[in-house]
Amino acid sequence: MNACPAHSSDCSTCPARVVCHCLQVTEEVLLEAVATFSLQTVKEVRQHTGAGDGCTACHRKIRQLLEQAQSPSSSPAPI
Repeated sequence: MNACPAHSSDCSTCPARVVCHCLQVTEEVLLEAVATFSLQTVKEVRQHTGAGDGCTACHRKIRQLLEQAQSPSSSPAPI
């Protein structure tokens, strides 16, 4: 049984994917917080979501998500 809400065999794009295993924070929650609060650093992500406050193993992935969110290609095209 596939636990992914998208029922896809490719879990690399699943928004329910857990990034911070210590606190069970998902990629979807992180990206929403980054967008909502204009977060730019791991410290800001930690303060708003708690992700990264445990063992710190997720810091690299959090940095990658921050870079993706800050890149111009991730912004929607102007109307």
